[in-house]
Amino acid sequence: MISKKIFLMGPTATGKTELAKILFDNFPIEIISVDSAQIYKGLNIGSAKLKTNELAKYPHHLVDCKNPCDRYSVNEFKLDVDKVSAQIYKENKIPILVGGTMMYFNSLENPLNEMPESTSEARQSVKKDLDRYGLEKLYKKLADIDPVSIKKIKSKDTQRIMRALEVYYISGKPLSFYHKANIKRETNYKFHKIALMPLDRVLLNSRIEIRVKDMLKNGFIEEVESLLENNPSLDLTYPALRSVGYKQVYEHIMGLIPLNDLTERIVIATRQLAKRQMTWIRGMDDLLMVDPFDKSLDINIIKSVKNFIEQ
Repeated sequence: MISKKIFLMGPTATGKTELAKILFDNFPIEIISVDSAQIYKGLNIGSAKLKTNELAKYPHHLVDCKNPCDRYSVNEFKLDVDKVSAQIYKENKIPILVGGTMMYFNSLENPLNEMPESTSEARQSVKKDLDRYGLEKLYKKLADIDPVSIKKIKSKDTQRIMRALEVYYISGKPLSFYHKANIKRETNYKFHKIALMPLDRVLLNSRIEIRVKDMLKNGFIEEVESLLENNPSLDLTYPALRSVGYKQVYEHIMGLIPLNDLTERIVIATRQLAKRQMTWIRGMDDLLMVDPFDKSLDINIIKSVKNFIEQ
């Protein structure tokens, strides 16, 4: 039996959550978050998580499921979505997956080989190599180990270089082995994929800047200070704190970024994230691409979802 799933994806600051609320009010759907930051408790302001009263009205699955020092893999996400979706179908509803973590979306259509979990030993080993040899040599080492993955990893991307080496140290296999995504495409579901793709990049950049300023005004720095106080071991070795915005605020707290530069640094990082998200989306197929700043957006999306549900 083929079941239906709706995807609502797009770069940050394009109004995905607000659109999901409208669809929730109009259709028998349940919302599953596709956000690698909102999965963590306490990452609220910087992840644009809905407030408690809003979540009560518009429940989101896979929000506040993990502690900040937990690690959460793409494979775990896929398994959790399968479990949640099964329950949603029992209630005769349709899951709508909403967010901007594109690797999560990809895993739902294109199953990955099960990637090994990170271990403290592997992380420490890679960290020692980084301290001893420097990032440039680690990048060259990865190029020898995994010439396929290296084409997608920039030479200054410390996080992805270290993760790729961790996978190799743990399993003896290159990261690309686990990313053979198109071997067996998911066939148990019928997808309706909606992508919010802004035509006006200037407007998107402006919205990102406004959002970042609002986050800082509403206590973003204090939120990260509280996270560090309640989780003394939390640092940039944990995925939660490497999220865009959180990383920059942490570096400010550690004295690495002056307060006067903090807004600009978060804005730049967020714009780079939006660019990566849009690159992912352009590589996907069978999408309904819509401009999030189009005044007729709500009507068009409601119509498309209605047609999909009634098929």
